[in-house]
Amino acid sequence: MDINKGLILAGDHYHDPNIAFEGIGAVLKDERIKYSCTSDYASFGKESIAEENLLIFHRDGVEFPDRRNSPVPWMTLEQEEFIEQFVLSGGGFLALHNSAWDYPWKNGYRRTLGGYYIGHPPIADFNVDVVNKTHPVTAGVESYEITDEQHFLYFDYDRVEILLVSQGQDGRQSVSGWAHEYGKGRVVYLPHGHSLKALMHPCVQKLLHNAVKWLLGKDGE
Repeated sequence: MDINKGLILAGDHYHDPNIAFEGIGAVLKDERIKYSCTSDYASFGKESIAEENLLIFHRDGVEFPDRRNSPVPWMTLEQEEFIEQFVLSGGGFLALHNSAWDYPWKNGYRRTLGGYYIGHPPIADFNVDVVNKTHPVTAGVESYEITDEQHFLYFDYDRVEILLVSQGQDGRQSVSGWAHEYGKGRVVYLPHGHSLKALMHPCVQKLLHNAVKWLLGKDGE
């Protein structure tokens, strides 16, 4: 039996990497995926993902050198190309929470992800409705309420399949998850995860399990 391998890149100025390592790691363990975790964005490159089947991001697209107020993008054009080619060649990419925020918006990463972050209000309770009940990522998931950051995003409506839509207490709505195939690979974006509690929400855990299976082509099992 082939053993699938995954890499989690997480942690930044605003997010403790252990949130992702624990919340997503639990899913990978359940799915019997051999995985590694890193916060070292600088060393992330072609060699890092050469043996991987699954790449998972839970981090911003910027760093704050020397705690300055001005954010600086960390992803190089070369790193964008590695990610794009990884997916085009058959890899799975799971982008979570802040992994659409302040990344390069017009090259390989943007093409691969299929969307871009706009902003979010403070943490609050909001509802999430499943709008695509036939996709493998939403199988067995009912609409739910969660306490998290409600992220607002642009997305490529002509390329991605919208899975979920959120609605805040103020009535504002946003896409809250999408999936698409890109070349030979697959991509899923889910915006939950500012806290471990949000990632461990039963519906989010179900979405993550389904997403991992679909990204690895195991959704028919």
